[in-house]
Amino acid sequence: MAAKNDEAKQARSSGGCLRRLMVLVVFLGLAGMGAAAYFVAQPQELGDIEGRGPAAVGKPGRNLLVVLRNSLKDGYELSLSEEEINLHLRDTLAMEQGGLLGKWVSLDDVAVRLEDDRAEIIQLRTILGRPLTVSMYVRVVQTELPTGTVRTEIVPNGGPYHDSVNRPMIGGRFGRLPVPEGFLLLVLSSFEKLAGVYRDAEGASPSREIDFIEEMVRIRIDDGRLVLDPRGPTASMPGGF
Repeated sequence: MAAKNDEAKQARSSGGCLRRLMVLVVFLGLAGMGAAAYFVAQPQELGDIEGRGPAAVGKPGRNLLVVLRNSLKDGYELSLSEEEINLHLRDTLAMEQGGLLGKWVSLDDVAVRLEDDRAEIIQLRTILGRPLTVSMYVRVVQTELPTGTVRTEIVPNGGPYHDSVNRPMIGGRFGRLPVPEGFLLLVLSSFEKLAGVYRDAEGASPSREIDFIEEMVRIRIDDGRLVLDPRGPTASMPGGF
């Protein structure tokens, strides 16, 4: 009888430990979701981006459409600063939100942050009176083929987390929360609409900003600068670049 009582006590003790463990797991999960929701609701800081905000008021913008066309036509390297790109967005992009959410959601601003090897495209929105940001990273991967041509891939991510190849790719940020590349499916259509403003819908010949950029042979993203060159690789360029 004593042995059966000991077994019952041990079973109750094990059940209690399991319940406490499950409660702890649920609590940590809810805490993690709460922290994620908090950071999503906090718009990221944009004060470091050149060409926007109070400092850009009254500054004349550069006509990048003409500059890009001339670079491609005359065959010379073109360097565009972060400030020039954001001033061009300010002067050319009409902010509006269409669809069913138009009454409650507004697109107030778009900014581009240029870092080493990647660009972050940021949309600043107001949802039910609250400012929110959502961003998407973009990288340019170029490979010189044996034929001498250059293959260009526009990759919708900012590279792996913490510089580790075994980690998932960071796609962008919802508020201040970095999110994996797969989460961009939730907002991809809004970025595609944004790109469509600067792309020729017919596609017959390059006539808009993105069209001219895609015609460039060499594309490089530096910290605060986008470098474009329509000329092909030469022997004097290491690795063809």
